[in-house]
Amino acid sequence: MRDIPIPYQIACVILTALFIWSFSIAREPRGWRRLFQSMFSKSETFSVNKNKVIDEALKRYGIVIAMVILVIDVSCFVLGVTDRYRDKMRDLTPEQRESMQEINKYQNSGKPGGPM
Repeated sequence: MRDIPIPYQIACVILTALFIWSFSIAREPRGWRRLFQSMFSKSETFSVNKNKVIDEALKRYGIVIAMVILVIDVSCFVLGVTDRYRDKMRDLTPEQRESMQEINKYQNSGKPGGPM
């Protein structure tokens, strides 16, 4: 993990925690709804149908939100892993980039299955 810069590591840890939290809400919406209602809701009569609708909405949107967070988390991880390479490529002059592309073309053309 030393190769990944600290901001990317922090973002990955926070996003992973958010993913786990949102996925657990989507997996068991009834317990989270009851906790929320006990803490913030007035002591009014609860409708069973209304609670079912709330549970289904939590499940539907919770899974979508969890998957979006997971995609962002994986993207952040990939950006962190490739950060050193992107910095190195950014510092190259156009001539050096062209030279590297030619070298890569030459190396790939010699391998089986490469462009000929």
